[in-house]
Amino acid sequence: MLKQTTTVLFIIASIILATQAWGLDFQEGRYEITSTIKMPGMNPPPTTITRCLTKQAPLPDQSVADPKCKVVEMKTQANTVTWMVECDEQGQKMKGSGKMVYHGDRFEGAVKNVIMDPDGNMTVNTTIKGKRVGPCQ
Repeated sequence: MLKQTTTVLFIIASIILATQAWGLDFQEGRYEITSTIKMPGMNPPPTTITRCLTKQAPLPDQSVADPKCKVVEMKTQANTVTWMVECDEQGQKMKGSGKMVYHGDRFEGAVKNVIMDPDGNMTVNTTIKGKRVGPCQ
């Protein structure tokens, strides 16, 4: 269970850290965001949340950005952000990469994280889709 929680936090943190480019085609507002995680031996159902997103924080919950994660590469080209991140959470190391594409009132992307473990590495793939459902309240 700790691995699952750590994995989800790494995924969210890496996405948030990667969206620090302010020139994207992005409309502020309330977004419905669906994440689908695929990992060996466990494929939980998609998770959907609703959050108010701004140009400064185009993905949910900046507070979960883990200070133990470091963006080692980030590029923005037009409406696409790509990144690579490395994290170390209590000795649990993770390397991740991702890509998000913005289209005004929606976005989609994918994140691939590899959790390093002495018993064998585990790869976690996550797809993310968001659509604007109205103004922030």
